[in-house]
Amino acid sequence: MSTTMNELSPSRLSPGDLKELAETSAHPCVSIVMPTHRSGPETQQNAIRFKNLFSEAKQKLQDAGQDCSILEPIESLSTNFDYWQHQDEGLAIFLTPDRCRIFRVNRTVPASVFVADALLLSPLLPQGNVNERQLVLSLTWDNATLYRFDGESLELVQTEMLPAKYHDLILPRDPEESLQNTSHRSHGNVGATSTAMFHGHGEGEDKIAADRQKYLSIVGEHVAGVVYHSGGPLVLVATTEVAGHFEATTDVRVDGKVEGSSSQWSDDELRDRVRETLSDLRDADEESPTEKFAAAIAQGRGSDDISEITAAAANGRVDSVMICVDDVDATELNSITVDTLRHGGSAFRCDASRVAGKTAVAAIFRY
Repeated sequence: MSTTMNELSPSRLSPGDLKELAETSAHPCVSIVMPTHRSGPETQQNAIRFKNLFSEAKQKLQDAGQDCSILEPIESLSTNFDYWQHQDEGLAIFLTPDRCRIFRVNRTVPASVFVADALLLSPLLPQGNVNERQLVLSLTWDNATLYRFDGESLELVQTEMLPAKYHDLILPRDPEESLQNTSHRSHGNVGATSTAMFHGHGEGEDKIAADRQKYLSIVGEHVAGVVYHSGGPLVLVATTEVAGHFEATTDVRVDGKVEGSSSQWSDDELRDRVRETLSDLRDADEESPTEKFAAAIAQGRGSDDISEITAAAANGRVDSVMICVDDVDATELNSITVDTLRHGGSAFRCDASRVAGKTAVAAIFRY
């Protein structure tokens, strides 16, 4: 298996990726999941941790009588210190005899090495419980900014891409155009708009539309990964025009909308509009995910017995599964996760503190 450094560049995990990974079956499959540090001196620990996990994976392959050459595509990462300077909170590396895939994870994940006939996906499941810190995307044709909202205040979310201006993501085509863009772009608060930014010789409406679509696609792809791992709803702050184009261009699920541009409001006004939108969302869905599972179990349409859920998942009977703790057999948890996703069901994680009793796993059955 020949792998270039470009192929080793991590991408953002999306729901579609998770289902595709669940359908992967090979002998063997190697999964390395690890927490990472974003910045600072701690990033030096990234390479050290990877080297230790790499050695563990090699030992597990040897113990199973498998060919360790499957690890060759990632072996150089243990000495590539620059690679580890640009990470998120976690990293997932998946290897099969003919492919290597690497994903960034924007939450801390436990260090794990898994060698089996399927990939290790249970630690990467999205949070399904209602998060106390919801995401808010302020979007205009000039700027994209992401916030977390805790009910009282908006906190700026800084990632490797956001916040970003339009021309951070869509580069001007030539020096003269760059000068015109610099001269005419708005320099106001987040959310400010400026139609003059699209000046340039020979540009037409098609070019403007294509660049805007690319801009929204880049923002959408990045936000989708953050939303996927947060478990909370996404509120979009945008004009009707921008919101319409964003939803038509991307597959990001928008749970609520605040119509307008945040540049028109004070911080307090933006906060109040977001709070009102989230309040409406909670009123529309009064039953929490954990309550839905509890009701299904009480009515005989589900179970919290791991053995029963494992058998049901293998037979395609699980409509949705909720994993609450990790201190049970990892192989069994992963088997439930993979089989559920393979048969078109949904799977997510839930903070154990939100679940009554000592439930480790709960499922809702199709029949």
